[in-house]
Amino acid sequence: MSDGAAQADGLVSQYIARVEQDLAHNAEEQERVGREMEALQQRLDALQQDRGVLLGVRQALGGQGTDQALPSTPAAASEETAHREQADASGKPGTPQTHQARKSSKLTLVDLVYRHLAGQSEPRSAAEVSTDIAGAHPDRRVKATVVRSTLEALVAQGRARRTKQGRSVFYSSSAPAKATRSSS
Repeated sequence: MSDGAAQADGLVSQYIARVEQDLAHNAEEQERVGREMEALQQRLDALQQDRGVLLGVRQALGGQGTDQALPSTPAAASEETAHREQADASGKPGTPQTHQARKSSKLTLVDLVYRHLAGQSEPRSAAEVSTDIAGAHPDRRVKATVVRSTLEALVAQGRARRTKQGRSVFYSSSAPAKATRSSS
């Protein structure tokens, strides 16, 4: 019976060692997949921003308008689910900040830039606009080069004005700030 008990102990030790190896492999695989998902999400965010700029340029060139909301995509649906899950995890479903983040994620970058310019009393550089929008919408990745292209598209549409002071370029809304604020 002691030989049987020794064999059983040896078998249990082998199973424990195998389970430990499997757990370690599982943890490594989760980390790898998490890194891939993060990289893919960054790429998706960049593509969505590029799409907003391209739609603005298309409109500036006389193509179809971009005033309508962008069509819902599976990625947008998964982002909406992620926002909901974050709210559920925090124990504060539908906090005003979460609601605002969801609301701002539905606006195109063109809309965000235009609204920001319309609310300013003096011209702003592309870098300032980028910084302000990134601060106001932390849920979005905002790149200065994309904002600059968006500002140029707004200038081409006649919705913004460009002024130069030395080597610096500043942008302002072509609509009076008071009228634009009341229509928002």
